[in-house]
Amino acid sequence: MRWTHGLVLLAVTGACSVDDSVAILPEPDRAGYCASGEQTRLVEDGATGREICGGRLASRVFTRALCSCGELVVSASSALDAFRGSLGPGSAGGAGASVGANGGVQLTSELRVSGSLQAGDPGLALGAALLSIQGELRDAGRLQGASSTVRVGGDAWVAGDIELQELTVEGVLSHPAERRLTVPQPPSRVRREPVGPFAPPCSCDTPEDVGAYVKNHVAAHHNADIGLAVDALADFSGDAALELPCGRFYLTRVHGAGSLLLRVTGRAALLVDGDVDVGGLDVQLDEGAELDLLVAGGVSARGPVRMGSPGFPSHLRVYVAGAFDLDAGDPWNTLPESSELAGNFYLPRANLDLSRRAELSGSVFAQRVAASAGLFIHYDLDVQGLGERCPD
Repeated sequence: MRWTHGLVLLAVTGACSVDDSVAILPEPDRAGYCASGEQTRLVEDGATGREICGGRLASRVFTRALCSCGELVVSASSALDAFRGSLGPGSAGGAGASVGANGGVQLTSELRVSGSLQAGDPGLALGAALLSIQGELRDAGRLQGASSTVRVGGDAWVAGDIELQELTVEGVLSHPAERRLTVPQPPSRVRREPVGPFAPPCSCDTPEDVGAYVKNHVAAHHNADIGLAVDALADFSGDAALELPCGRFYLTRVHGAGSLLLRVTGRAALLVDGDVDVGGLDVQLDEGAELDLLVAGGVSARGPVRMGSPGFPSHLRVYVAGAFDLDAGDPWNTLPESSELAGNFYLPRANLDLSRRAELSGSVFAQRVAASAGLFIHYDLDVQGLGERCPD
């Protein structure tokens, strides 16, 4: 790729020893921050300097392959599977990619889920569809689709009426006695008992305050170590490139008509106190590198977007407080050609309306998700264990 009239910041990685205390920043000792080999640490409380390990934040947010605070709408053949990036494809073992929707689920095509599925009220509405769940099903409402088939590999709990052409439950179906069960051949093991209420599958009532995390780093950053001005990318012309070694870095905003190449060579955090608005975006992680990207505003791009490594999606965690628009002017529903997303995306206020086939390695947490041309997510189970790598 040719870069013209761009900003190029090449940072030299250094040995990084002592335990970093946020309270003493901003004369930060990046060497001390990085040498321990720990994950990124983010300032969780700006008043006291209390930190949280980035891995612990990720493991509590990205518990499912797909989480929707509202409804989930699928109207084209879609599938979610799982693997472990540290072990390679096909290494998920008995674990799978789970789906959660605090609202209902509407399905008019085939959806295959290698883990569990949980739907909130009003439940699942299926139209001539096939729903295959290898794990458990928890449904706070109805399960209806007179021409539809549902297959559950584990137990199932359904709080509302059931009306299907075919229902297979390998485990036990729990269903209230007062609710209708209309299936030509009911499952062999049905337990008539109260069902629910269930806790919402996605933590949407008290979302992570991404903007507050960013504000806590206005001074608590390592920019000086690599000669990075906080407004270095506030208005760039042409294409730009920024290299980040291990450390914590802060920018006021990222804005430019050209494309931005962000290369990460160590365990880094980049905190943006505004929007990321670019022509194109390429986030490259060197072997062993990791990035926590937190954006207090929204993210938009008009050209191809490539983020992370498909083999190791757990190494990229993206938290966005506002909209997530990867084809500005025509939201994410027309994801630009040649785009590739491999990471975990926390978008609690973004509505994702996907009218072009979308494939992602990692996970998505969004306000609402609608896929009309196919949605395929390959969930890296390693993200669930990131917290275990954090110090006590």
